[in-house]
Amino acid sequence: MKRVIEGFLFAIALVALPVMSARAADAGAQDKGAVAEATKYFDRANKFVEAGSLPRAKQEYEKAIKLYPKYLDAYYNLGVVCEKLGQKGGAIDEYKKYLEIKADDADVWNQIGVLYDETGSKMEARNAYGKALAINPKYGRAHNNLGVLLKEEGDLKGAEQHLAMFVKLEEEAGRQNGDAYYSLGILYLQEARDKDAKLLLQKAIDTDPSVPHYNNAMGDTYLVEKRPDQSIVYYQKALEKDPKYVLAYGGLGDAYGQLKERDKALSSYRKALELRPDYALVYYKLGLFYEDTNPADAIKNFEKYLQSGKTVEYRDEVAAKIEALKLSSTKP
Repeated sequence: MKRVIEGFLFAIALVALPVMSARAADAGAQDKGAVAEATKYFDRANKFVEAGSLPRAKQEYEKAIKLYPKYLDAYYNLGVVCEKLGQKGGAIDEYKKYLEIKADDADVWNQIGVLYDETGSKMEARNAYGKALAINPKYGRAHNNLGVLLKEEGDLKGAEQHLAMFVKLEEEAGRQNGDAYYSLGILYLQEARDKDAKLLLQKAIDTDPSVPHYNNAMGDTYLVEKRPDQSIVYYQKALEKDPKYVLAYGGLGDAYGQLKERDKALSSYRKALELRPDYALVYYKLGLFYEDTNPADAIKNFEKYLQSGKTVEYRDEVAAKIEALKLSSTKP
């Protein structure tokens, strides 16, 4: 079976920023009355946030802003609430209004970058991370997020610079950050720097052995080294921490495939699809699995891979395989 490594998972700082206590922009004497009245709604909104009533909190922040349109932290908190409500476009709009008042806030630029990243606006995300770093060149999370984005865009050299900087900044601050080691480690794994990858991923595991994706990535390093027995140990550790961790089942399928344990490989792939029926890469793997023994099932799984629309990585290869399998099945 052709060896296929799982898609790598990178960490991006997705945590919404905390809500602020009252802090309006500088107000002149004529605005003090409006600020005082707006603060009543602002404080009421914060209480709704504490109570978990986010739609009501949103309404109160909007009332505060209507009374005083320069209310800095009302825009900020409204952005946080929009994020928590899943309204990413609305959150971006509110953070932009915040930055119109306070343009030198690196945290908010970084958070806008995350939101753009999540919504597929990669150029805007890259610009936002860049602005965060222009304000604070030692902002580790922005280095991490920009590095992840550059990796996704194929700029591995640029990605390495930022991810390595994140590791350096964390260590200089006396922190052993598992996410920093993990992000750089899997970049090295993709660059076939297996020994460097393993060292960093072990550091990530040492910071917190319970994180499934740290263990899963270490399993991938052993799979690359064609040491499937050891890779299985780490995939199983990932599943001990999260029995529904889909990537680990895909990795197990690959490892059992290397060991020629076809029943276990097939069971692992099927478990991955049971948990995530749209897992396109597993259909590709199943196509390879059946290619030499069951052309009809190979074609069926390769076609499901193409129909998923989620990846084009092996599209040309798969199309050629389907054509060859169909041709061979028609020969006498």
